[in-house]
Amino acid sequence: MGLCSAAAAQSMPPEMRDALVSEFQFSPSDLAKAETGKAVARVAPTGRPDDVRMAGVVLVHVSSDAFIRAFRDIEHFEIGKEVLDTGRFGSPPTPADFEGHRLPVINKAELFACIPGNCAYKMPAQAMEDLRTKIDWTARDANARAEAMIYKLMIARLLDYQRRGDAALAVYDDSAAPYSVADGLHSLIGGEARLWSRFPELLRYAENYPIDKPADTDDFFYWQEAAFGLKQVVRLEHVIVQKIPKVSEAPHFAIISKMLFATHYFRAAIEFSYVYPVKSAAGDPAVYFFAAQRSYVDGLTGARGAILRRIAENRSPASLAANLDLARRRLERRR
Repeated sequence: MGLCSAAAAQSMPPEMRDALVSEFQFSPSDLAKAETGKAVARVAPTGRPDDVRMAGVVLVHVSSDAFIRAFRDIEHFEIGKEVLDTGRFGSPPTPADFEGHRLPVINKAELFACIPGNCAYKMPAQAMEDLRTKIDWTARDANARAEAMIYKLMIARLLDYQRRGDAALAVYDDSAAPYSVADGLHSLIGGEARLWSRFPELLRYAENYPIDKPADTDDFFYWQEAAFGLKQVVRLEHVIVQKIPKVSEAPHFAIISKMLFATHYFRAAIEFSYVYPVKSAAGDPAVYFFAAQRSYVDGLTGARGAILRRIAENRSPASLAANLDLARRRLERRR
């Protein structure tokens, strides 16, 4: 996205306006609504049914520094009716970072039915085997033991990722063809040509983590449970925040999030965000917050999948816009 100069007024910067129109088909009416302070979101066509891409934008009357401080407090920033619980990992991450959280109901019958090529949960074949054979399922606390094992497996995977990067990510064996999370993430990141033209260092770091870290960049990791479709999804996220140098007096920030793991539905997902400082009509600081999400999602191919995709395309932008507006109202109340 060509986000490279500070705007002098509350109107949307031309670079952002151009990106929203050309990449996500925002209409003049959409842009006008955004400039009056309403959150707006749209789904963009991708050419393949399982590839879901959408973006939203909202004007928030806070400084860019205040916005990014609130964003880093991810447990309170990521709120919405779909978000059930969020926790930030420590350094290093440990199972204690899940303290107080209960996994969605662990279904013994589904776990025992899991075999490579057919499983209700996204996991490697070895994890399926461990959950079936290393838990005493006759014990009264079997579910608690399974939950502890799942947390341990997640932490081990995350620690390995922090050492080796994408090479440590899982290969899901829940469907007929094994699916590499790393390959999915590289496909999604590699497909964002406009982002590569504007933020090559940030995207290169996202692909090559933990090497090639740009200056003025920091990372954090968090887990989240969210309601999606018919099941609750637990996911792990790696967030990279880059302060864009020498853009304007007020700092700009580019953010990319990688979904490292999800229990259901999502094979791979990324989110790119941008915090663009402007001035309100009264001369007070404000930001346009742009968020673009892209994911490979199960169940959207075939005749039934076409119906589900139409439902998702109708509901998802409204949900994104509602969450952006919720964040705006919460941040502006803090002023």
